[in-house]
Amino acid sequence: RHRCRLIYSHSTDYAMALEDDINTLTVIVGKMVNEAGDPSGFDVRSWLDHWLMEEVPALGNRRPLDVLLEPNAVEMLSSLLLRAQSGAFS
Repeated sequence: RHRCRLIYSHSTDYAMALEDDINTLTVIVGKMVNEAGDPSGFDVRSWLDHWLMEEVPALGNRRPLDVLLEPNAVEMLSSLLLRAQSGAFS
């Protein structure tokens, strides 16, 4: 169902850890959407799956999915998302 799960399915433990990180980010994005207004019709997980696969300039044109392989990745990506929400894209 999710491309992220398919890409990193070589290790069950690794895939479960990655899925946990993605679930954490899903909760964060869900809170952001709820704070922004009416979340009806917005598919948080679908948006996040797409965002994880796109190159992001603030990450040196790396994909957030690739950043998830690094230490403290969830914190770094959460910070990036929250900065984007507030309009600070640096």
